[in-house]
Amino acid sequence: MPGRVWFNPFKRGVYPLLLSKFEKIYFMEKKCQEVPLPFLESPISPCVAWYEKDQCYLNLAGIYNYLELPYYVSQDYENSGHSIHPTCKEMLDAYVPPLFLEKAKLAGLDVPDFYISNGFFEPPVIIDPINPFITKGRIVWKSGREDSIAKSMTRNHTYAICCQEIPLNSKVAYFRSVLGWCVSGRFRDISLLLWQQFQIPLAKVRLIITPDGRLLLSDISPLLLESLGVKERTYLEENIQWVK
Repeated sequence: MPGRVWFNPFKRGVYPLLLSKFEKIYFMEKKCQEVPLPFLESPISPCVAWYEKDQCYLNLAGIYNYLELPYYVSQDYENSGHSIHPTCKEMLDAYVPPLFLEKAKLAGLDVPDFYISNGFFEPPVIIDPINPFITKGRIVWKSGREDSIAKSMTRNHTYAICCQEIPLNSKVAYFRSVLGWCVSGRFRDISLLLWQQFQIPLAKVRLIITPDGRLLLSDISPLLLESLGVKERTYLEENIQWVK
């Protein structure tokens, strides 16, 4: 295992990703000059561990938004010639809704029918924004408020939205994926497939479950390391090694 110094976040109370928006800005603008570059040499870097099974590092921040600190941590490792997941490309593939759906579809995974619009949609539908100002999606089960919802989600028809069709009598469900494993046995197979295709170590996953039991992958969203339950944390700790 390559020698790099990281802290175990389960044993340390400081976690920079939980800072407020303004504290993050202060840190990035005022404090980065005090932190030696690259990021991976900093004692307050987001959590990275060694994954022996795949002979790679894991960026275990749990939130992988474009240009956030974890993005730069993976970028730094990649630029230094070290294997790490997720890579910057994998982050974008997972967190941009139409890219996620298309990549899953090309890999042979089940996904709902979807389309991109700047306002039009027909319920029942899941709407995910494709813009830098809105991150939270919306499920619209019934007709009646399409115009107001479209204006809100597209910033007055300025930005696009990704619309996923919900099959009749289907339901929307969520599970948590930790290195391709899930506490619920029902979702372990699809959790493993998701890990193999997207290499996102910590994720909250949205599904559409059809009346015949099909599981349609719908979305990946953040799952912070510090929010893991006891079983999830135990599984993670058994499969990784914090470098000391």
